[in-house]
Amino acid sequence: MKNHNLFKIFMLFLAIGIASCSSNSTDDSGGSGNGNLVISVDKTRVFENTLVQFRVVNAAGTDVTSTSAITVNGAAISGSVTTLTGVGVKTVVATLGTDTSNSLTIDVVSPRFTTKMLIEDYTGTWCVWCPRMSKSIQDLHAGQDGDRIIAIAVHNGSAFAFPLEAQMRSRFGVNGFPTGILNRDSEWSAVSGNAMNLSQPRALLTGAKPVGLAINSSLAGANVNATIKVGFDLDQSGTKLIAVLLENGKIANQANATSNYGGGNPLVGFVHNEILRANFTDIFGDVIPNASAVGGGEYSVNLSVPLPAGVSNDPSKLEVVAFVVNSADKVINVQRAAVGVNKDFD
Repeated sequence: MKNHNLFKIFMLFLAIGIASCSSNSTDDSGGSGNGNLVISVDKTRVFENTLVQFRVVNAAGTDVTSTSAITVNGAAISGSVTTLTGVGVKTVVATLGTDTSNSLTIDVVSPRFTTKMLIEDYTGTWCVWCPRMSKSIQDLHAGQDGDRIIAIAVHNGSAFAFPLEAQMRSRFGVNGFPTGILNRDSEWSAVSGNAMNLSQPRALLTGAKPVGLAINSSLAGANVNATIKVGFDLDQSGTKLIAVLLENGKIANQANATSNYGGGNPLVGFVHNEILRANFTDIFGDVIPNASAVGGGEYSVNLSVPLPAGVSNDPSKLEVVAFVVNSADKVINVQRAAVGVNKDFD
C-alpha cells in the first residue's frame, strides 16, 4: 500500500511538470507584452533630422527586424531605418504577429553650440616661408566667420619656442615648417608660395557639433586661473579636454621669403600673435569622465598655470583656448577667451 501511494505521488508531480512545460511553450510562441520581442537602437538621444536604425530580436535572440512592423509615435515607418524630425521625445514600438516589443524612447534635440575649428600653426621666427601661413590666418580672421576660426602658433627654435613642440610635431606627423594641422586631423594645403587654401579650414565650420565650451579666467599674481566648462548635447564617451595659454603682441623680426607684408627679409618689428606659451592640461588631453560626457550634461574643471618667464602679465595680451577631442584625438569643438573675460557657451 505504501509503495502504491508513492507511485501516485510520483505520477502527480510528473503531470504537474508536463503541464508547466506545456504552458511555457505556449507563452514562447506568442502573446502581447510578454517580453518575447525587444527593439533597440544605438543612440537614445540624437539631433533633429538624424537617421537612425532599429533592431528587433525575439526571445530566442534571433534578429526579426525585417519581418517586424515599427512605429514612431504611433506612425508606421518603412523598414527599420528612419529620419527623426521634430524636437521632442519619440516613442518607438515593434510588433510581430501578436507580439509587442518594449517601448523605446529617443530624445530628439536641436544643436545648442556654435561650430568652430582649430588651426595649429607650426612656425618659427627663423622660418622664411612661415609668413605664408600667418598671413593666411590673418585673412581667415578678417573674413566671414573669422571669429569661428581659432589659431595657435606653435613656435620652434626661438625665444617663443614651446617646450613640448617636438612632442606635438611627432604626434601629428609634422615634418617641416610651416605646417598647419586642422582640428588635429588633416594638414593644411598651400595654393602658392604666398598663400594657403582658405576654403579648406572654412569647410570645417559646417555641421552641428555635439559639444560646446565656456571659459572664465583671471590673472592672479603670477598665475592664470581658468574655469572650463564642457557642455554635451549628445553622449560622447572617450573625450578629453585640452586647455592652453596664448600670448599676443610680441615683437620680433621674422625671416621671410614671401611677398607678404610688403616683402623684405627679415620683416623688421613683426608682430607675433597667438603664441602657445603654456598648457593647463596635458597637451594631448585630460580625460573627461564618461559619466559627465552624457547628453544634456556638463563637465566643469578649475585649472591654473604659472606665467612662464618672459610672458606678459598684461591680461589683455593673454587668452585661453580650450578644446575637446574624441577618442581618436580629433578636435570636436574649440573655444577661445581673453584672460579676464567670461566667455559663455555659444
